[in-house]
Amino acid sequence: MSEAPGRRQAVRISDVARAAGVSKTLVSYALNDRPGVKESTRAHIVETAQAMGWTPSMRARALSASRAYAIGLVFQTSPEALASDQYFTSLMAGLQSVLSTSQYSLVTEVVDSAEAEAVAYRRLALDGRVDGMVIADLRADDPRFGLVREAGLAYVSLGRPPEQAGMPVLVYDETQAIADVVAHLAERGHTRIAHVAGPQVNDAAKVRREQYQKHLRRHGLPDSAWVASDYTAGGGREATTRLLEGDPQPTAIVYANDLMAIAGMSVIHSRGLRVPEDISIVGWDDITVSQYLHPALSTVTQHPFDDGRLAAQLLLEAIDGKEFADPVWTPNPRFVPRASTGRVGTGQAGAGPASAGA
Repeated sequence: MSEAPGRRQAVRISDVARAAGVSKTLVSYALNDRPGVKESTRAHIVETAQAMGWTPSMRARALSASRAYAIGLVFQTSPEALASDQYFTSLMAGLQSVLSTSQYSLVTEVVDSAEAEAVAYRRLALDGRVDGMVIADLRADDPRFGLVREAGLAYVSLGRPPEQAGMPVLVYDETQAIADVVAHLAERGHTRIAHVAGPQVNDAAKVRREQYQKHLRRHGLPDSAWVASDYTAGGGREATTRLLEGDPQPTAIVYANDLMAIAGMSVIHSRGLRVPEDISIVGWDDITVSQYLHPALSTVTQHPFDDGRLAAQLLLEAIDGKEFADPVWTPNPRFVPRASTGRVGTGQAGAGPASAGA
């Protein structure tokens, strides 16, 4: 429908935010001359708004101070997979530990496709249900950054986004942990080291697989047999079965998370094989139960609860208009050797007494 003669459609703060490539909160702060905005950014926003014909109104000024007092987190996975993934439950607990002491709440949704994810993002923004989003588990050509820009929302990214937009970004480096895993197994005589990787549409999973292959080559070892899986126990069981049916059979398997590693250990035991006497096992995440298994699971420890706390703190600052020029580094993952890794052909555990319960 065309506009009535003589009437001009009002330019909204969300329109300016989209055109300027920033959040609605940042536009509000800049146009209302509030602190916390770099002068160069304020000038860019004001220039964009003026070019679009934006004019302030009393109603707009009143609405600029209104908030949903909520942040959003949308998972593209199944509810069953989410329920069994301690990484994400710990991340949410960390987020909630900060939000519970503020006026903010956490709004979560679980969707099963990229299309449903886009709908969820737009609904949360258009309904005014959230002031910002947490973006985790980054993917190649991740569409979510375009969605938050389109919606004019603040966000915090757990991993490097396609471009820096003044929003907080949490990063860490897995390189040393992966190098330590490969060195630990190579020093114990393993030459057939297989890998149960995460989904290869996931940036971190793809990079981790490439890192494993690179460090194997540094030790003069062949590229590993590998299977992409989905981080679930069922996926770990299926991937382990495939690897055990290969020829030659691996002497060690490294997994993309502890849940798949634990499921893989059950498959190994069901075939009359022993861990670590016949096959060594390494997980990733260091979930609570890992150190209490028999044998205790060698794994890589991460800090999802602490990451969640920091992500919430930084996102609240971004919602208040603070800009972030540089990534925020968090503690790097660290390899923890335990009893599930041993020397080839001897069954000798690869960890000392002190590390078995570390």
